[in-house]
Amino acid sequence: MEVLGNYWLRRILARIASVVVYEGQDTHTGMPVMVLKGAQGVPALGEGVLPLLEETPEAWVLEWPIGAVPLSQYLGVADLERLEHWVREMARILASLKAQGVSHAPIPELCLVKGKRVWLAGAGLKELSGEPEKALAALARALAGERYPEFLLRETLERIEAKEESLEVLFSEPVHGAQEAEALTLETPGQEDRPLQDASSKPEEEPRLPSASRKVLSVDPVSEPLEGQEVSPTKETTPPEGKTPSRPRVIRIEEPEEPSFTVVEPPRPRRRTLLLGLLGAVVLLGLALLFLRPSSPSGGGYVMEFRTDPPTERAEVFLLEAPEGSRMAPGQLLLTAPGRAEFDQKGVYRLRIRVAGRDPVDYLLEVPGPPLVIKVR
Repeated sequence: MEVLGNYWLRRILARIASVVVYEGQDTHTGMPVMVLKGAQGVPALGEGVLPLLEETPEAWVLEWPIGAVPLSQYLGVADLERLEHWVREMARILASLKAQGVSHAPIPELCLVKGKRVWLAGAGLKELSGEPEKALAALARALAGERYPEFLLRETLERIEAKEESLEVLFSEPVHGAQEAEALTLETPGQEDRPLQDASSKPEEEPRLPSASRKVLSVDPVSEPLEGQEVSPTKETTPPEGKTPSRPRVIRIEEPEEPSFTVVEPPRPRRRTLLLGLLGAVVLLGLALLFLRPSSPSGGGYVMEFRTDPPTERAEVFLLEAPEGSRMAPGQLLLTAPGRAEFDQKGVYRLRIRVAGRDPVDYLLEVPGPPLVIKVR
């Protein structure tokens, strides 16, 4: 692993002429950064552009939002509805840059996304100067892949690419279905993911592309829970969505050990009745503790269900990053799917899913949300 000033250069994201783009990390704060080594030009500022942290004669250092991933992970497999939203947002950012006199031609490796948020990196870079209209159309074709003929904005992008319309038409026309909440379909053929690391791990080696014979995992959200299925264990009344009642306490009733000597006394006719009464009182006390216990002051968690397709497959789900306010430690194994996992906060969690013999997949999970299906192909 290379070091540049106060930054570790973990892996190469792209090479653009003489510029090498790295995914890096600040050695002081541990925060992720993007390093453009050999960058030439004047960095542009604006909404939707990665902020510049430091500019040196050797490189530009840009802020990397926690949980964001490059668009190159979705080449050929992007969900069309989510892609529509990304294209509109990128058109808005590119039009704003063009108004500042900056003609920026984005590439997938220098576009970061997190849910529906989009950031462009390298605005003002000499090597990325070009026609934003043609670059945006090419980017949409690469992300949609074989499904590009079905893409809702295809004809609009073709008119923009032919200079018959401007970028403004993309974010001024009504949005069809882009406001509906949906999870990302994550399939990354040909994409090498970073292995899980902790603070004591050794520097990772240069990632190598997986062979074409390796199989691919896909993670799909279930739009609606299956009929008759409950998200969490319930009593007669359904608790708030995403919460699960705490485990009931167990009361163990044991017979006292028999004395080592023989007890000689006349039998008591009411002894059995008294024992039954005592047993009934203990059972009633247990039920009272179960149903009348005070609710947890923490408010409970959010239970998410993970399924596998086919159901016989097993998948390990690790936590990479948690949202602000969460006490869940990154690096822990949440569960082995199929099964359920509990999250302590609402928000977006970055997970890594592993199946034996397959490449690992990173996934951004929004909690609370519908069940997740891990497809093993």
